[in-house]
Amino acid sequence: MERNKKIPMNEKVVRLIFAIVLAILLWAYINGSSNDIIVQDINSIPVTLTNTEVLKENNLVLSDNRGYYVNLRVKGTDRSLTAIDRKEITAEVDLSNITSAGSYDQEIVVKGLSNSVILEEVNPQTIRLEVDSIVDSEREVSVVTEGKPAGDNVVVSAASEAKVQVTGASAALARIDKLIATADVSGMSEDGTQYQPVVAYDADGNIIEDLVFTPNVVAVDITIGKTKEIPISTPQIVGNAAEGYKATKISVSPSEKLVGAKASLLSSIASISVDAVDISGASKTVTKEVNLKLPEGASFLDGNSKVTVTVDIEPVVERSFTVDKIDIRNLGNGLRVTKVQDSSVVVKLSGISSELNQLKNEDISAYIDLSGQNTGQVEVDIKVDAPSGTTVQAISPSKTTVTIE
Repeated sequence: MERNKKIPMNEKVVRLIFAIVLAILLWAYINGSSNDIIVQDINSIPVTLTNTEVLKENNLVLSDNRGYYVNLRVKGTDRSLTAIDRKEITAEVDLSNITSAGSYDQEIVVKGLSNSVILEEVNPQTIRLEVDSIVDSEREVSVVTEGKPAGDNVVVSAASEAKVQVTGASAALARIDKLIATADVSGMSEDGTQYQPVVAYDADGNIIEDLVFTPNVVAVDITIGKTKEIPISTPQIVGNAAEGYKATKISVSPSEKLVGAKASLLSSIASISVDAVDISGASKTVTKEVNLKLPEGASFLDGNSKVTVTVDIEPVVERSFTVDKIDIRNLGNGLRVTKVQDSSVVVKLSGISSELNQLKNEDISAYIDLSGQNTGQVEVDIKVDAPSGTTVQAISPSKTTVTIE
């Protein structure tokens, strides 16, 4: 058997050098003729969220569905950088580890770069994700109208009895101020029903996206009729003011309201009644919002079924008046009074100061009633006709002696 031929040392060295040179030539062919390493930026690579089905399985949702982008910085030779195909580069964020609501800083993983380049920088390296729970809530739908009915007709009412189930992130549902369905009433002259989509708005009037409505379209019932300004009745006052105080003026604002209804119903409404106002224990002016009452089928065109009622509460005070004449009443036929012991009387009245301050002595009548009295001297009570709204507290003197002939 022939043994392997031994290779001389100098030949081994030549082969090694040849292999090294060949490797250098091959590297130069792959990476370009220049051996200089340069840097290149690749910007705005879209970030793909993977395993998003995990969120749905855990009844979760991203609070913000905006797009995310990442910027890359790579190093390599001119040839290797030129060979980069941007379409092959991907940036991914894995959501498989998210199982509850909260804030997460998730790492961005870059793929698709050739081994001949070096990924030097990823900016940002992570993205902050806000994850919220998906919740349901049943809500009522308000109706607004646009356009103008035909002729002198008006929209008496536009409403939907439907309630919708709203599904979405809890933060989004918390922003909801109202659900609106908009009905176009242009040219309408008769009642009708429309089917309109539901839109959610926040308190600033901005539309809230990423919500699901069930149903997403509701029936809107529209009533067309006429309008009339109708006065508001003075409300009943219940209860008593605090001791030493009295209710005086009652005012209602506004004093009339624009009401819409079918013409036949509208003509039968003479005034609008108001809920009673309780002033129990009040020692100062009472101002309350009070409900108005309309018959079924009529509505307020401004949508407001309340008015403001103000009841003035004033302290009760006392004031004395001197009455210089005492009248004689009911003197029998053929009799005459020859003497009245007292010619004047002091009357103490109680009432509210604004009314008492306007009274004069001559506004008060003092008299004696001589019904059934015969001739001679007789002592009789002095009586007073007090002005409306006042109360007689004392009369001095309270009696007088009269001589009758």
